[in-house]
Amino acid sequence: MKKSILCVVSLITCVVSISGCFFKKEAAKVEHQQLIWHDSREKPFGTFDYPKITEKEAFDLLKTKFDVKVPSLIFKVKEMLIEDVGTKTMQIDEPEYTMYASGDELKMRAYYPLNEDNELRVFALVDLKYSFNKEKKEVRLTSQKLSMTTYGDKVTYPKDNFTELLAKSAEIIELPKKQSDTAIQHFNADYKELDKRPVSSKAIVYSNDKEAAEKKQVSQAILGGFDSKQELKEIYATIVDYTD
Repeated sequence: MKKSILCVVSLITCVVSISGCFFKKEAAKVEHQQLIWHDSREKPFGTFDYPKITEKEAFDLLKTKFDVKVPSLIFKVKEMLIEDVGTKTMQIDEPEYTMYASGDELKMRAYYPLNEDNELRVFALVDLKYSFNKEKKEVRLTSQKLSMTTYGDKVTYPKDNFTELLAKSAEIIELPKKQSDTAIQHFNADYKELDKRPVSSKAIVYSNDKEAAEKKQVSQAILGGFDSKQELKEIYATIVDYTD
């Protein structure tokens, strides 16, 4: 079972590869100050590897050793898993964190499993990337990514609320409600019929990534993922900081 989980984790790590997706382009300016974090820094992160640590250890390392901010996204994802994904009969297992630093780059991944009858039912990943700029003597939170999927024979989420979870994920990355509602409505209409859905692939619900990169703004993206039977089971939400 552990090998199967690792395979699924590897699969959903590819989320930000926009070119491999069927998508609908959206572009808009965003109020990005609340989504990003920059600070002054004199030295790179060094070389460190923490392959399996607790939440407390991970947050302590981020705050004290590396002196970077823990974004609100990670707490909002945990809240969503408890309130919007899980049911009273499900158990939230202990999360696992991994972290490594290599010179100008620091990456952290959080793994949140939800069990039902002692079997893995849903899990979410949160990936954070921090970058150090030697010339500017600056550190920034470059990207924040959420990946979530069901696991096992049951494709639907425990509350059978995929559309609501898309909307909640859009809220987590602070996409304006009017934009997310319209994008989700179009996505549901476009992929209502099974024969119009991609196989084992992702489709963009909303993305302003191309324009954000060109204009040096903040990119926000929401994607839905289909399995080998063209059923919706994966949700992705991403924030990327392209600002100067």
